[in-house]
Amino acid sequence: MTNLTTPRTVLVVDDTDAHRYVMATWLRNAGYDVVEASTGGAALTLATAATDAVVLDVNLPDVPGREVCRRLKEAATTSQVPVLHVSATSIDAASRTAGLQGGADAYLPEPLDRAEFLATIDSLCRNHAEKRGMGRAARRLEALGEALVPLHEARSPERAADLVARGAAAVLGRPVIAMVVAEPQTVLRSLCVAPDAPLVRGRGTAPVLPPGPLSETVFRADEVPPAWRPLIDRAALPPAAWWTVWLRDSAGDLVGGLAVQVAPGQETPAAEDQRVVRRFVEATSVALANLRSFAEEHRIITALQHAMLPAQLPDLPGLDVAACYEASDDRLDVGGDFYDAFGLPDGRMAVVIGDVQGHSLRAATVMAQVRLTLRAYLREGHDAGRALNLLSDSLRQDHAELVTVCVCVVDPATGALEATDAGHLPAVVVRQDGTTTSLKAPSRLLGLPAPDVRPVDRTVLAPGDLLVLVTDGLVERRGSTLRAGIERLLEAAAGLAGLAADETCRNLLDRFDDGEREDDVAIVAVRRTDPGA
Repeated sequence: MTNLTTPRTVLVVDDTDAHRYVMATWLRNAGYDVVEASTGGAALTLATAATDAVVLDVNLPDVPGREVCRRLKEAATTSQVPVLHVSATSIDAASRTAGLQGGADAYLPEPLDRAEFLATIDSLCRNHAEKRGMGRAARRLEALGEALVPLHEARSPERAADLVARGAAAVLGRPVIAMVVAEPQTVLRSLCVAPDAPLVRGRGTAPVLPPGPLSETVFRADEVPPAWRPLIDRAALPPAAWWTVWLRDSAGDLVGGLAVQVAPGQETPAAEDQRVVRRFVEATSVALANLRSFAEEHRIITALQHAMLPAQLPDLPGLDVAACYEASDDRLDVGGDFYDAFGLPDGRMAVVIGDVQGHSLRAATVMAQVRLTLRAYLREGHDAGRALNLLSDSLRQDHAELVTVCVCVVDPATGALEATDAGHLPAVVVRQDGTTTSLKAPSRLLGLPAPDVRPVDRTVLAPGDLLVLVTDGLVERRGSTLRAGIERLLEAAAGLAGLAADETCRNLLDRFDDGEREDDVAIVAVRRTDPGA
């Protein structure tokens, strides 16, 4: 029998020294590493997950061999280790049957035939190695799937680079450098030493390209690209070669790369590691190409959303007006949030905020129609309640979407304020002393049968007071109620006293930037100034 290139470990358990010596000698001469035990208790201690096979005497002085076998098979670490029973006394058919039924993988009577003994051990070890390989492959496939799911949900190149690095390190168990081409002249790099280790990040102006048309290559320890060296030094990694694969999209454009540290003494990763890397790279290339498309589409859609909002806000003496719109980074579709502010024929100013049901291009189209139609009704001289009812009737005839709207009409000269709310969040008034009040004039949202009269809440804005209107994306959070969100808004509004309108918008966005926002946000702020100042 030929010697083994990778020694396997066999535990030989027999209380007869001569028998144990013979079996251990045969195994060592055949290239096996041998661990010896003379008792069942010692066998249970010495057997590990790294053991490739156990030769187990049936009759032992302390713990019977069959009991030892049973315990080995029940233990999670040794349940897959094959057991070969040997015996000089329990050699009848009934004994052999009982041993095999008790969990043994093979049974040989003594005296042993050397060739048969070694062939049996070789067969048991080969089968065990195959099972180990299948188990390792299954675990790697599971880790690969777990790594790719969040990658396909990444919405920034920085996040993608981190996920590629950490995911590849988890799958391969080796340090890796992930590269993502964020822009033609910007490459992000993340180095991950181990799945739970801190990432080391960097960026450069150009990707490291392979010589010629190669898709993969090996950089020797003395050939490591200069752009990688700061990351490797910060991670305190010893000099090593790096096997590198480049990621390209379907058009052949470079979208990134993955470098895997080669183990000491090897020129390239093991064949199995290379196969895993190529599968990982194939899926990652698709994810990065999709991310690039997402970023471009998100830019276009955000521009479309802003184009449907008013180009400029009115500049009326006595009123400081500002608004902001921020799209959710997690959504690609178009939202229905909108705002508006415009002068009325009688010298007052209308301030409007609303939200069309749904996220789609249709919702955005309805939003534009709602905003412009409501502006026309109010400028025709209709009061807010009548304008909203006319708009609701029009929606019911032409659209299935429901719409929430809050309309506030402010007199710059006197500060008189009227608020009418159709299913929207209440407007908030912030006084100069920091006290807050929500204007309560709730009525049915638009698209439902309209009430005969919509209630109006009236107050007066003193110089320095603020009027704030928001959409629910600012305060609504998963796992919390809208009422709780409104309370958070009122609490945050108390800190807005004395701010200008544009500072109010920025302050609110910052205060609610908690990483849990899932919807678009619109904010309108109006501060009454002192006309005589």
